[in-house]
Amino acid sequence: MRIANESSGDPTVVVLLATLNGREYLGDQIDSILDQDGVHVRLVVSDDGSSDGTFEMLSELATRDNRVTLLARIEPSGSHAANFYRLLRDSDVTGATAVAFADQDDLWMPGRLSGAVKLIAEKHADGVSSDVEAFDDDGATHLVKKSFPQRSYDFLFESPGPGATMTMSPRLVQLVREQLDRPGSNAAQMEFHDWLVYGVCRAKSWPWIIRDEVTVRYRQHDNNALGANHGLDQGRRRFALIREGWHRRQAVTLVRVAGDVDSSHPQRWSELLALLVSRRWRDRWALARRANQLRRRPRDRWVMAVLIATGFW
Repeated sequence: MRIANESSGDPTVVVLLATLNGREYLGDQIDSILDQDGVHVRLVVSDDGSSDGTFEMLSELATRDNRVTLLARIEPSGSHAANFYRLLRDSDVTGATAVAFADQDDLWMPGRLSGAVKLIAEKHADGVSSDVEAFDDDGATHLVKKSFPQRSYDFLFESPGPGATMTMSPRLVQLVREQLDRPGSNAAQMEFHDWLVYGVCRAKSWPWIIRDEVTVRYRQHDNNALGANHGLDQGRRRFALIREGWHRRQAVTLVRVAGDVDSSHPQRWSELLALLVSRRWRDRWALARRANQLRRRPRDRWVMAVLIATGFW
């Protein structure tokens, strides 16, 4: 593992890592984070009640590497998103050029952070994500492409890629914190932290870049929070979530978040919210006609239009 220090002049990136019983793969993941090229990494970890020795492993690492901070143990949240929301609220990002998310079981490409920091600086972006390569322990791999062109409202209906590919500007982190801390926060109801952050950024009309390259190898196993959208099993799982209304409820929540973030266009968000909560066939058709703006991948737009028009979504 490469040991670096902030006096090198490299930009500082605070990486927020959420863990829960992840000891099996955690060492390789942390090595790939701390070995990032061209940046100084400060790693902040929140463990959500592990019972497999993960917390003890992290405690030992934090005592011998001053780049690693382990947040104090608290009552388990029981939620992947809530653990990341704790990291967003409680992590010290003072002096950071950027802030990134990390899962406990992936592998990062060496330029994952330096490439994102460069884009944030050159393109004045507030968020960067990317495609990933999904892989499993049997050696099977496939590309998960997320870098289709952004659409007007895609941020309300999908994330910009796995959270582990996301890098944020400090002002975006502050804006998300403010939304999480609002009384009766709509943001805190979102069940995926990556989707929320993307939605907040785009609702504010701040630029987000989805890189057309792989920056993370995305490990697939039985304990993934959701997993890569690939294959029949994942397709069935997502369709079941759509059919029981989960995806629609999340979109409704995110429209409410957008209204909180962008108070200068209340009619825009109220009209869209009315379409989302309505079950009338005329409103379904009105929303289905907008499907071209609801997802990035062309195939997904057609599927979305059909699901909305038929009432499955």
